[in-house]
Amino acid sequence: MSLDNVTVAILAGGDSSRFGSEKSLALFHRKPLVTHMVPIAKVFASRVIIVASSEKQQALLSEVVSDIDIVLDVEGSERCALNGSVTAFEYSENEYTLLLPVDTPLASKGLLKSILQLRDGHGAVVPAWPNGFVEPLHAVYLTEHAYDKGLEALETGQRRMQDLLNLLTNVLYIQTEILRMFDEKLDTFANVNTVNELKQLEEDIPRSR
Repeated sequence: MSLDNVTVAILAGGDSSRFGSEKSLALFHRKPLVTHMVPIAKVFASRVIIVASSEKQQALLSEVVSDIDIVLDVEGSERCALNGSVTAFEYSENEYTLLLPVDTPLASKGLLKSILQLRDGHGAVVPAWPNGFVEPLHAVYLTEHAYDKGLEALETGQRRMQDLLNLLTNVLYIQTEILRMFDEKLDTFANVNTVNELKQLEEDIPRSR
């Protein structure tokens, strides 16, 4: 269901401090994490970009992903999800931008499709857990609006994705319990922050999934 007015941006930046190495290139079932995310992204858009935080990371990613534009955060900017998101909005060429993290290889296409289908008329569509925790990196944004408000947040010293969401108009929060219709175990949001977590995820999920 490639959508003409949607860019998908995979956020691969960050310093991987907890992981200990370049997380985007860590192997999950013998393939780098980033190469699991690219086919998922291509389902929804002809325009897919990867956001890197340094020229070194950009070069490493280009060795395993050859057909996707890899764009860079502003040199010297703080490595955080908000900076990466603003970069994604800057390089997006479409009305809406779907953000995806680089470390959720089990992301459900059905779940992401359900979020995208709700995009019209909203500044963002964001999954939300019953405890109030949100998933801003599995969300779709009205690109120009999010870019402007993201810059505003950064210029005032704000660094959290929630700071951006607080500035957007008409944000739709969709409950994860509803999203279980498309991804029963909500594996979409299973991310990895350490090597051990990656190994555990690999053990829990058979390769044939």
